[in-house]
Amino acid sequence: MRKLPGIILCIIIDCTLICAQDLPARIENIQTEITGKTMVVRYDITKSSPGRSHQVDFVVIDNHRNAIYPDSIFGDVGTAVTAGMDKQVTWEIYKEFDVVYGDFYPRLVIDINENRRHMRGPEFAALSLLLPGLGDYFVADVKEMKIKPYYKTLTTAGILGLSWAAYNKRVESPAVMAPPGWYASADAPPGEEYAYIDHYWEKEPASTNYWLFPHDGEIFLGIGIATWLFDVIWVARKGVVNNRVRNSILEHLSLTPSSEGFQLAYRLQF
Repeated sequence: MRKLPGIILCIIIDCTLICAQDLPARIENIQTEITGKTMVVRYDITKSSPGRSHQVDFVVIDNHRNAIYPDSIFGDVGTAVTAGMDKQVTWEIYKEFDVVYGDFYPRLVIDINENRRHMRGPEFAALSLLLPGLGDYFVADVKEMKIKPYYKTLTTAGILGLSWAAYNKRVESPAVMAPPGWYASADAPPGEEYAYIDHYWEKEPASTNYWLFPHDGEIFLGIGIATWLFDVIWVARKGVVNNRVRNSILEHLSLTPSSEGFQLAYRLQF
């Protein structure tokens, strides 16, 4: 029985090592620079085991959100990129285009078959329609996002909560109606102070005592709904780009027969 704690400890250590090895590699610290007629993208590959090679794909998104798979690229890109810092990809833009209109946004994808869980399609906007920020987890890597999904959830919930509070703290005062009778009036006959009014009339108009400012509930509600819809649209557009990037990359992959069966081959033009 004395050996049991040691066995348990060994199992825990083994499981920890296995989990550590299964962690996907990440591309971080992306920096883009335009020098003359070329675009230079520098990046780091982290969370990788020593000596492991990775597939790094370079895809460019234009201002119409179309995915472009450049041919005139060289550097740390392709199927045998090792982990490390200060990796570099150079794209000779004017070998692809004679004239450039608009902007280009480079996208680096590492080990697409392992990281496809963060590259889902626009259908995941339905999750953000149920809960703001929920769809973000499926179309992007949370660690790379400047605005975290839970920020969107908390912000939207907070604004809608303010709207609910504003409606509940609002005091509506109905109009005060006076019955027919004699009342002091400027319309009284000459020499008399009172005039007889033979119908109900509004003595005090209706009023609304707002909580913070006029129409605060409606304004908070509008901002909350707009924030929610913005996240839904963002997820949908991100999903569209993901599909185009994924399809653009997969078009450069093919299954080729080999002596051991089918082998996944990667084609990259320089």
